[in-house]
Amino acid sequence: MRVRLAATLQELQPYNIIVAMKIGRESGIACLLVLLCCLGCRTNTSRSTIAVIPRDSAEEIWVSEHGGAVDAAFRHHLKIYWNGPTRDDEVEQQIALCEKVIAGRYYGLILSPNNSFALNTTIERAVESGIPVVIVGAPIPISARRGLTFVLNDAEEMGTLAAERARTILGGKGRIIILGADALSPGSVERSNAFEKALQREAPGITIEEKLAGSLSFGEAELASEQDIHAFSGRTVIFALGPNETEGAAAAVRNTGTSNRISIIGCDQTLDLLFLLRHRKIDSLLVENTRDMGNLAVKEIIAEKQGKLVSPRTLVDPVLVTRENIDQEAIQRILSLRWRPRNE
Repeated sequence: MRVRLAATLQELQPYNIIVAMKIGRESGIACLLVLLCCLGCRTNTSRSTIAVIPRDSAEEIWVSEHGGAVDAAFRHHLKIYWNGPTRDDEVEQQIALCEKVIAGRYYGLILSPNNSFALNTTIERAVESGIPVVIVGAPIPISARRGLTFVLNDAEEMGTLAAERARTILGGKGRIIILGADALSPGSVERSNAFEKALQREAPGITIEEKLAGSLSFGEAELASEQDIHAFSGRTVIFALGPNETEGAAAAVRNTGTSNRISIIGCDQTLDLLFLLRHRKIDSLLVENTRDMGNLAVKEIIAEKQGKLVSPRTLVDPVLVTRENIDQEAIQRILSLRWRPRNE
C-alpha cells in the first residue's frame, strides 16, 4: 500500500515515519493473507469436488448422468463440477477440461470420452496424479486398474434388445440397414457388432442389406437412408446407432412417404427423438441408463478414496423405450432431466 505524504520527509516527525512504515507493512501482510486464504479455499473446494465431464453437455442423455452423480455426491457431502463440450466432436475442449481437473487436484474424475483414443494420455496423467478416474458409457482401449475403472452401458444387452425388436417388427423375415458404425466414437462399433451377433441368434431369417460406417451428420444420414429406401423394396428396419442417424432416417422416411414399410429403431435419448417416438415417426429407442451410471461412478470414486476394492468393470442395462412404455415410472426416472440433488 502506497501512502501519499502531505509534506516532505524532512518535515515529518520520527514517529510519523514509523507509523507510515507500519501501515505499509501491515497492509502488505493483510493482502498476502487474503490471497493465501483464497487459494486455500479454492484448493479445499476442489478436493471435495468430483468433476463430471460428459461427451456433450448439450445432450439430454448426459444431463441424466449429471442428475445421478449429484444425488450420490449429495449423500456423501461432496460437490459436483459438471462441464463438457457443446458438441461430441470437440476433443480438444474435453482434454482442456481434464487438464483443469488434474491441476486442481480434484477428488475424482468421471469422464465419458468423445473419442476412442485421444484422451488416453490425459487419463493416464490423472491416475498418476492420484485422482481416481471412472470412464462412463462406452469402453476405450485402456486397461482398468487401481484408480481407473469403468461403468459401462451393456452393449451386448442393447444388441439383443434391438434384434428382438427387429424380429417382432419384421416377423422373422426382412431386411436391415445399419447406420453410423464409427470406430472413433466410443460404443458405436460395439453396438453394431452386438446387434449383428444377436440377430444371427434371434432371427437368422433377417438379412443385413447395408451397413454404413463412419460418423454421419443429420444430412448425410438423411441422404444415405433415402438412397437405401429407393434401392430396397419390401419391409425394412433401419437400426440407427446415434441421434443424428436416427433423426436423418426419420426425415428420409417422411420425405419418401414409406412409413408403411420402413421402421426405425434408434439409439439414445434426446427431446427431439422422444418427440418423434411419441408421434410414431420412429418405432422405438434404445436408451442408456446414464442416471444410474453417474450414480455408480460417484460411489466407485468414494470407495477408491477409502481404499476399498472396486470392480474394474460394471455393466448397466439399457432399456427399450416404446410408445407403450414411455410413461411408465421406471422409464421416466431414466429419462428425467432433473439434476438438482435429491437424497433418495
